[in-house]
Amino acid sequence: MTTPIPPDTVAAGQTGHLDAHNAISDILTQFQSQLSAIPNIRSGTATLVAGTVSVSLSSTGSSTVVLVSRQAPGGTLGSLSVPTITAGSGFTITSSSNSETSVVGWTAVG
Repeated sequence: MTTPIPPDTVAAGQTGHLDAHNAISDILTQFQSQLSAIPNIRSGTATLVAGTVSVSLSSTGSSTVVLVSRQAPGGTLGSLSVPTITAGSGFTITSSSNSETSVVGWTAVG
């Protein structure tokens, strides 16, 4: 059973706002279980040092998927990968070039 979102209170002459709020509350309450199923999405940037960087992210789970992209190239570029994801801890981003110093954007889903 879902917990209903409480209705708004109304000031004199503002019943339209109240009606709209309550309609939205009804919809959100009805679909609350589906909304809670949306996975967590976190993002950030990290700078490679000698082609690797560890990212601390305590909300990382066993099914987390990490997407990476180069934001600002640095050093000798290589292919980026995420070889290690540790639940409750974070993940490692590496380059196939141990002299890459790029700034890498990452997005963790789930």
